[in-house]
Amino acid sequence: MNTVELLSSNKLMLLVLSLMFFTGLVLGEIIFRINKEKALKWGNKLDSKRDVFITIVHKNMLKSYGVLRVIIIIFGINLFGGALIWSSIGGIFVVFPFIHYILIGFLTNLVLKRFPERKNWLTVPNIILEVAAFIIAAVGGINIGLSIWGNGNIYLAVRDWGVLFITLVIPCQLIAAIFEGFLFRKIHIIEKHPWPREISKESNM
Repeated sequence: MNTVELLSSNKLMLLVLSLMFFTGLVLGEIIFRINKEKALKWGNKLDSKRDVFITIVHKNMLKSYGVLRVIIIIFGINLFGGALIWSSIGGIFVVFPFIHYILIGFLTNLVLKRFPERKNWLTVPNIILEVAAFIIAAVGGINIGLSIWGNGNIYLAVRDWGVLFITLVIPCQLIAAIFEGFLFRKIHIIEKHPWPREISKESNM
């Protein structure tokens, strides 16, 4: 099947996975309204897991062709870690993407609360394309898993995953990385907002 047919045949799965992300967003909002301090603390703790990534982004942003370097880094990390490991391989075990997208939605809401400077027009296409790429990769991964656990046609499932990954996941991740790279530049280089948890100071030690 081609890409359009694959998406059409997996509409329900796409909808359910999307709802997981929005569930995380709503959950973050509810917890924030109940206990603002605790919500921000949880959001900060979850976001701190990305400190290694942010440190690499910071160091490269300050070098020549910094934005291009950062775009390549973001693209590589999100494609390998998010789309391939969590969504595709995790999808083989079926449940992992559902948990992953709830956490992404939860984290997205609270990080935007903690760092309001990230509420930028560049943020919207970045989030939409990045999450869409993850969800599409997960659809392919889950279909492989269902074929394995249900004695389906594994070859066909892997082929369909490959079609989705090449035609949609990779382009969406690349475009999302471009928006995110320029978002980092706008926030921290042009507007000079501090990097989270004083990462810039730690990087210079």
